[in-house]
Order: sequence, then structure tokens, then C-alpha cells
Amino acid sequence: MIKIAGIPLIIYGEITESGTAVDTITVKVRNNSTNEVGTYETDSNGLYIADLSESNKFPSGWTDGDQITVYTIYSNFEGQETITIAVPVYGYQQDITLSSVVDSNLIAGYCSVQDVYDELDAKTDSDIPSDRIINAIKRAEGLIDLKTGTFFTLVTRTDEVHTADRYNLDISPDFLDTVASTSTLRRDSWGATVNNRVQTNFRPVNSITSLSRNDAGPTQADSFTALTEQTGSGGDFILEDPDAGIIDFLTSYPRIGKRSWKTTYVTGYDRDSTDRNVTKILNTVERLCILISSKAIITTKSTGSMFDSSNDVRIGSIEIKSGAVSSKAYIASIEPEITELWKELGDLGIEVI
Repeated sequence: MIKIAGIPLIIYGEITESGTAVDTITVKVRNNSTNEVGTYETDSNGLYIADLSESNKFPSGWTDGDQITVYTIYSNFEGQETITIAVPVYGYQQDITLSSVVDSNLIAGYCSVQDVYDELDAKTDSDIPSDRIINAIKRAEGLIDLKTGTFFTLVTRTDEVHTADRYNLDISPDFLDTVASTSTLRRDSWGATVNNRVQTNFRPVNSITSLSRNDAGPTQADSFTALTEQTGSGGDFILEDPDAGIIDFLTSYPRIGKRSWKTTYVTGYDRDSTDRNVTKILNTVERLCILISSKAIITTKSTGSMFDSSNDVRIGSIEIKSGAVSSKAYIASIEPEITELWKELGDLGIEVI
């Protein structure tokens, strides 16, 4: 059929969540026959209005029988409805009630389930089961943690026990100046009695819940003594460099040997932080998680197509022909961005292996 351009066709409605109108959220209207999408926003009463004759949004126009999908995303909620144009009706009311997209507590939140649905052309649970998305996000988060050696959410490390030896004990510069002032001789290393600097296994350190020194001998039962953090009112240790996880003992220096000291601390990046550098890091990780998860979904979808030559798969604008040929183009298109995001994390100070 010939597409009609310039003749108004109005779609309008109200967006609600739990019976309450939702204002200033994005509403998208897609002509499924052309895959052209117009973007709109609800007003203060939660109302939207779209006109399929708008050539800047729907350059191909519309025709009788076209299916039009209206969908929206709000925080962790979604809603979508599809109508069929049936001339001579030129106006359609399509209200949408938002429903929650449940994020599993099995994921850390580097990205949301809805983020991945959006990347896959705003699909929903009816197109791809949410548990499939959750599993893809879990694997993406695990890969990101593994390659960076840190966490992009807050994680508590409980009773992390450390051996103290010549390789992981050091002396802080200020303490070196203090002890060196008593001698005119050059000293590049010191005994365990003055080696006061240690480091946690994971960085950055947001806070230290507890730190204890073991006063027992290597073959004796543990005898940990709790120490106090110096925050201005006196104390036994100080978190000298949170980003590097460096702790300086001020008194009761750790002894050489096994199970020398232990600590419970909170590590990772605070997702509620307003620090500009932290938000840059989290935004980069979010995009990386979305792309890695989406790649996994497309790959598994195309795998099904490979084993069934009569099965074509379409995820929004991403078409996977039988034999999984077309999916390669999408995956190839996102690979450079994934590589660039890993590099960007390195530029932001995250060591990527």
C-alpha cells in the first residue's frame, strides 16, 4: 500500500502508575511497518499526543492497517500497547498503565533489566524473558569485576586476614622522616617494629568498620586486639589513601608472620556518590554492562537461528536471519564501543587486565 504523508493521524492518551498520572516522562510511538519512531513527553497531567503526519519523525508516513506501538520507560517501570490503524478513524486514545520491571537481587545494579530492554529496541518481558536478561547482566558484571579487580557497588569485606612480610609491609614517608631524624645514617629499610604501612586486598576503601592486630605467635591461638581509627580524636591507625586501600598504623605496628592483622571494610564505588569522577566511572560501567549483556542476548538468539535454518529472529530493528548472518553486523557494530569503554575505564584510573 502507498504510505500517506501529511494527513494527520492522532494518537493520544494518559500514562499512569498505580493509578497516578506520571508527568515529564518519555513516550515513544513506533510505526512497526517502517520502524520509524517519534519521541514525546507527557505533560503535568501525564498526557501525551502524537501525530503520525509529522514528517520529521515519520518521514515515510502511514497507511491503513499499519500497526503502531506506544511504549514508555519510567525509572524501573515499563508499559506498551499496540493499535492497528483502521481508516476512516483518524484518532486513537491509547492509555498506558506502567508495570514494574523487577530487577533481581542477584545482580549488583551496574545496569538495569530495563536498560538492556531499551538497548534491544525497547523490548519487554513478553519478547525476552526477564530472567534471561538477568543472567546476561550477572555474567557481564562478573566479567567487569574480574577485569578490573574492584566492585562498582559497595561491598563489605568481612574479617580479611593478612600475612605480614617484607613484600607487603612498608613504612609511610612521614614515619620514615620521624625515625630517620634520630640518625645521620641513610636507611632504606627498617625492621618490623617501624614498618607501619599495609594495604587491603580490594580498592577503593570507603570506610573501615574494624581493624585488629594479632598479638599471638604464629603457632598460638589468635589473640586479636581491636584498634581505633584516628579521625582527629586520637587513635591507632589512619586510612591514608582510600583509593589505593593504604592504611598506616600509628601505634601497635603489625608483626611479621601469618595472620598478622585483619580488617572489615567497605570497598567499591558508591552508586549514590555525587563525586564527578565516580559518576563518570559508574556511567562508563553502566554502558559497558548494557552492551556486554545485549551482545550475550543477541548471540544466544542467533545461536537458535543457526540450528533452525527456517527460523528468522527479529529484536526490534535488529534482524537475525536464519543462519545468524545478520546478527554479526550488530555485534561487530558494538565491539568498537566495548573496546573504547574498557580503555576509558583505564583513562579514569581503573586498572583493566
